Amino acid sequence: MQFSVSKNLLLSHLHKVSRVAPQRNTMPILSSILFELKDNKLTLRASDIELTMSSVFEVNGIKNGSVAIPSRLIHEIVSEVDDGDIEFNLQTDEKVEIKAGKGRYEILGRPGQDFPSLPSLTEINTVTLENRVLQRMIQKTIIAVSHDELKPALTGVLFQVKKDEIRSVATDSHRLVCLVNKDFTSPEYEREIIIPIKFLSLVNSYLSSEGKTVLSIGENHVMVEVDSTVIYSRIIDEKFPDYQSVIPNDNDKMLVADVANITAVLKRVSIFSNKITHQISLILNREMSKVKTDDQEVHSAADESLDVEYTGEELTIGFNADYLREIIRNVDTQKVVIKVKTPISACLILPENQNEKEEMIMLLMPIRLPD
Repeated sequence: MQFSVSKNLLLSHLHKVSRVAPQRNTMPILSSILFELKDNKLTLRASDIELTMSSVFEVNGIKNGSVAIPSRLIHEIVSEVDDGDIEFNLQTDEKVEIKAGKGRYEILGRPGQDFPSLPSLTEINTVTLENRVLQRMIQKTIIAVSHDELKPALTGVLFQVKKDEIRSVATDSHRLVCLVNKDFTSPEYEREIIIPIKFLSLVNSYLSSEGKTVLSIGENHVMVEVDSTVIYSRIIDEKFPDYQSVIPNDNDKMLVADVANITAVLKRVSIFSNKITHQISLILNREMSKVKTDDQEVHSAADESLDVEYTGEELTIGFNADYLREIIRNVDTQKVVIKVKTPISACLILPENQNEKEEMIMLLMPIRLPD
């Protein structure tokens, strides 16, 4: 393999794919980036087995071939050389000579054929979404994705493709976000898949506000192509919880609050909360509601009144302040609607008004307060 390429062009594509290459792995070759030259097209590919990313661009090709080069090392040297062309020459199956300016560098790589092959997508169906719709579905649900690897079904976002709507749902057992987009049709294809959060975050970072994105869904993998970059991910093969059964429909006590005001109060009061539980109490009544916390371990306490509208019987309910604040900030409207029933039942958090052809439902479990 032999080619030359401008430093800045190569570095921009290295930045992309190196986000996928893990630095520590049971398979050392996964810490490398595959360089594969065919005529004047160079493909860079990185993989952690679950996620694969490839990027193709034009270079001055001299001799076809492939080699896997350590990600950290190649990224560092390309970053540090002066602007201009860089020459690559694969002298053996593993030894790579790099020339840039007055410098000459040698890197020991691995044979390209040892690098994991691209995922094979079978039984492919496609779902086309406006970029702004896909961005919103990702951004609104990822806050509720679990990081507990012992519950793999919860480490991704459930996408439900239906004939006349598409849903994205995430939960970590403490909170849940469900976003329904009804400005969507899929008359011939319906499916439920759990897509890993790492893939969705990566895709989201490449989406422009305009245009459309095609999700190619196979039996075990999902793929997205953005310009010259292709991202593959394995679908999480687990059963997602029956989330609809836990969404209450009889919460009869309602709190309406200004989003900016209540999040500011929660932030101030939570400074004095326990640093592990972040527990605060919402004391709700029609005359005056307030937020309160008391950390007996360090003898700190705080309370602040809330300027809210509350309808219902007097109620005291506990929450993780960080969870509550984050989920309220997920609301786009000026005011947030919070519906509760008892101190131990799920709480519904909704925007004051739903967007046209959209429904967003959020749920937060309370913390049981000490007697």
